[in-house]
Amino acid sequence: MTARKRGLIAVGLILLLLGGYFLYSYNPVHAFQSTFNVLPGKYAKILANLRDSTRITGTFQETSGRPIAFMIMSSAQFAQFQTNTNITTNLYSLPETAIGNVDFTSTVPDTYYLVFRHGSGLLTTTQTVGFQRTYTSVDEAAILAGIALLALGAIEIYWGFRPTGRVAAPQAVQSEVPPPPWP
Repeated sequence: MTARKRGLIAVGLILLLLGGYFLYSYNPVHAFQSTFNVLPGKYAKILANLRDSTRITGTFQETSGRPIAFMIMSSAQFAQFQTNTNITTNLYSLPETAIGNVDFTSTVPDTYYLVFRHGSGLLTTTQTVGFQRTYTSVDEAAILAGIALLALGAIEIYWGFRPTGRVAAPQAVQSEVPPPPWP
């Protein structure tokens, strides 16, 4: 086996390993659980940097059964919310409830804020919230890169093991060979 063929096989194996790693390590689902307090007169926020088409699903529960409001805001909406110029605009909200189910899909890459506010008449109390959520996002570029590396690796290995295709020329019979032109 020539050095060129061994090189093709080695590169092919490396590409197969990289492609397999890309596909194996790609995990589109990330789960989180947090428990936090919404202090008197304050709100609680969870920051999430999301790409487009990321789905957030989850549940939250106020531990003592008192209602709490939940909203998801874009970065621009949250900036307005902080300056009190707009406290009601949001991308997603749930009515005041002690237990809620969240299901939201982002439309553009942005920093999203998951905001918890006190329920009606509870502004002066501390509320404790447990929030389990899952972010699901498909990264098509990572999937395509993994598939492409696997395909290229398979092609390189095939070229490395492929016969060269050169057939030895048939030996000329002595009687058919003309004599050399020199003495």
